[in-house]
Amino acid sequence: MTSIVGSLSATRIISLTAYAFALASCAIAWIRALRVSQRRRLAAVLTLLELAIILDLVFNGRWLLHNLLATSAMARNLYGERFGPQHLALDLLGSAAATGIGLALWLFRGRPGAILAASGGVLTWCFWWVEVVSLHTVDTFLYNPVHGVMPVKLAWATCSLMTGAGMLWDTFALPGHVVRAGKCPAEAPSASLAHS
Repeated sequence: MTSIVGSLSATRIISLTAYAFALASCAIAWIRALRVSQRRRLAAVLTLLELAIILDLVFNGRWLLHNLLATSAMARNLYGERFGPQHLALDLLGSAAATGIGLALWLFRGRPGAILAASGGVLTWCFWWVEVVSLHTVDTFLYNPVHGVMPVKLAWATCSLMTGAGMLWDTFALPGHVVRAGKCPAEAPSASLAHS
């Protein structure tokens, strides 16, 4: 009988640890911000994203989709012509990542933890699609192990750590009394309005 620990590679251990940390951090942030709507939405979205990434790791969803697309291209005799669409897809992913991070900078200005978490989420989603697109020259770099660890897994782990650390930073930047009251400082009525 093979032990589970013995079958885990360094790559898999790094990935699972980073994803579990990000999922736990996002869930903590979601629970802590249940009464603070501005922070609850981001925490909920990122919790669901990290859960989806863990499920994808278990069921290999991105590779199932990749294989489905490759099989479909082969059936239509288009597999040899996939390089143009793959380059276009990667260009679109790069643009989407830049747009997403720019949007996070704008939406969450003044909240560096939220910016870090949202940027990690955007990059996670983009890396998922990079693996689905699977351009050979990109794959050569991403899947060439360095000291037993694949660069793609380090990228995934970095994105998850950005998400998890950012969510904890954002949620614990709020004082406890603000969370209990259910209002962010920006949501609280000003003193002048309260007395008028």
